Amino acid sequence: MAKASRSGRSPRAGAGRAVAPRPVDEFILRLALPPRPDFDDLSRAVEALYGRPLRFKEIHGAALHAATGIVFDAATFTGVMVPAEDSKYYSLLSRVHELCHLIIRSAPDVWFSPQLSRPRQPAQQSRLFLRICPRNSSESVDAETVREEKLVEQMARSLMRRLRVFADSPEEDHFA
Repeated sequence: MAKASRSGRSPRAGAGRAVAPRPVDEFILRLALPPRPDFDDLSRAVEALYGRPLRFKEIHGAALHAATGIVFDAATFTGVMVPAEDSKYYSLLSRVHELCHLIIRSAPDVWFSPQLSRPRQPAQQSRLFLRICPRNSSESVDAETVREEKLVEQMARSLMRRLRVFADSPEEDHFA
């Protein structure tokens, strides 16, 4: 529980001061989501940005210990697969996480700024384009993969706070 200050207010109360938005939050605002978005709203926004239909699948027995999920481009859609054994919250977080990779890959250059630059992307024809980003970004040896993974993690957490699905419980409840 937050400790009250001398004024009797919790330090989290903000005392009426405006808090500057983080660069990642300003970036997410460019998605033009409705005021109280749900996952479908986010999916539609990413589909429009990425320019391809998205399909989601929970896979049983996937044993994805090293990755949050798998994203692949099929002939007519982009697939996002996440482990079926994850909790409902973590399954949603994994989907949002993978969508954040697509946002970074397809966002217009004007969305990025000196405070939040686009991680260098491999050529689409290279094997690295299909790289697996480890669940623990420090496990990667590629600095740009680590940078993208950290940015994606920030974006996913920020988006999860905006989605209505778990609005009644803090994320700490799911990571105790």
